[in-house]
This record gives sequence, structure tokens and C-alpha cells, in this order.
Amino acid sequence: MKKIMSFVGGHDVKIYSGTVYDPSIRKRRGGEIIAVIPYSGRMLSAVVKQSPDTPIQYDGVLIPVNSPQIFTAVDPVPPEDECDFCVVSAMYVAACKALGLDTSRLLTIGEPVADEEGRVIGTASLNRN
Repeated sequence: MKKIMSFVGGHDVKIYSGTVYDPSIRKRRGGEIIAVIPYSGRMLSAVVKQSPDTPIQYDGVLIPVNSPQIFTAVDPVPPEDECDFCVVSAMYVAACKALGLDTSRLLTIGEPVADEEGRVIGTASLNRN
């Protein structure tokens, strides 16, 4: 059996089956929990470099604008003996790709599942990266 750990959000990741897409919130609802991916105890982060750019004049005010993000470093991907796959943020994956790192063991949330108040409570799938 493959070992998957969550390195995002500070919590376990619940996987749901039998959900229904709700276009009013662009998320899935309902279903039942079929798996729980445990939180590893730490989050994996990326270091981003940005600087102030030319503000945009809009409706009589200046809106601050930053330069495009440049990823300069990431927390190391855990070794395979710790887990086969890591659930991480999309930003972490983008940083790894920008830095030329292998992302084959990284997974992200695929189809968010929301409760009746619209809060994300899990996912119906995971994405390979």
C-alpha cells in the first residue's frame, strides 16, 4: 500500500466519494468520506521574491502592484522512506517546477468538497503534478 501524507493546511485531507458538483459555488457537495490522508505535522513552503512595481490608477486611487513572483527556494520534498506521495499546495508545486525539481511525488487537491456553509471540508480527487 502506498503511503500518502498531507503537507498542506495544517490538517488531514479527507477524500470523498459520491459527491455532486454545485455550480453556484464551483465546488462539490455531499458524499461520504472514503479515505483520510494524515497531516504530516509540517507544511512545505516556497520562498517568493517580489518587489513593488508601478501602481495602477483606478477610480481615483492608486492600487499597489507587485512584480511577478520569482521562486527562490522550497522546503525539501520528504524522502521516499517517509512517504510515497505528498499532498502540497499548488504554489509549492509551481515553485518546484520553476526551480526544475521533480514533482512526480507531489499531489494537489483536485475537486474541493464543501459543507452547507460553503467551507472546504475535503476533496473528491487528487491531481498529479
